[in-house]
Amino acid sequence: MWRSRPSPAMVVAIVALVVALSGTAVAAVDFARNAGAVDGKSAVSARTPLRVAAGKLVATARAGSARGRIPGRFVSGVMRGGATSLTRYLRAVDNADGPVVPLAIIPGIGRLDAQCRDQDPTVGVKSTQTLVSFTASDERGVNVSRLLGSDIANSREGVVFTALKNEPVPILQFADSLFQLTLQARNRTVFMTGAARPDLNRTASAACLIFGIGLRVG
Repeated sequence: MWRSRPSPAMVVAIVALVVALSGTAVAAVDFARNAGAVDGKSAVSARTPLRVAAGKLVATARAGSARGRIPGRFVSGVMRGGATSLTRYLRAVDNADGPVVPLAIIPGIGRLDAQCRDQDPTVGVKSTQTLVSFTASDERGVNVSRLLGSDIANSREGVVFTALKNEPVPILQFADSLFQLTLQARNRTVFMTGAARPDLNRTASAACLIFGIGLRVG
C-alpha cells in the first residue's frame, strides 16, 4: 500500500500548531516565574540589606512587632506627609571623615545629608566637626534661604542662593551651631530648623549630634 504524503497545506497547519503550543508553554512558564511581581519586579524580604534592596520592591515583615509593615530603615529620612525629623547621632571615625548619611529626603526638592569629621590628628582622641550639605533634585534648581549662628535671631550669617540640580552645597560646617533653612521649588516650600553639637568631644567616643525638624508648607 502507498502512503499518501501530507499536502503542503497540512504541513503548514502542523507547523503553525507546534509554534502556537510552544508560545503558550513559554508564556505559562514566564507567568509562573513572575507571579506576584509588579512591573516584572519581585519584592525582596524585609530583612534584606539596604544596598541589596536598592531599586527593588520590599515586602512587609512576616512576623514580630512590625508584622504587616515595611521596616522603618527603608524609609528613614524620607519626608512623609508634612513633617520629618532631622535627628541623627553620628559616631566620629578616628582621623577620618565619617560616612555621609541622609538627614532628610524631600520629594520634588532634594536631600539634606550629614557627616561627622574628626579634626584632631591625635590617635584615639576625636574632636568633631559637623558637616551638613544640600543637594537639589529639581531641574530648575531650588531657592535656599539659610541662617546660622549661636543666636539665629541676631545672626548676620544669612544667605540666599539657588542650588543647582545634583550639585551639593554646604549648609553647616561647625562643631556646634543653630541653623534655619527655607527651601523652595515651584509650588513646594519646606522649612527646617535645628542644631548640631559635639557629644563626648575630645574622647575616643566622640560623636556629632544633630536634631531638628522639617516642615512642608506647600
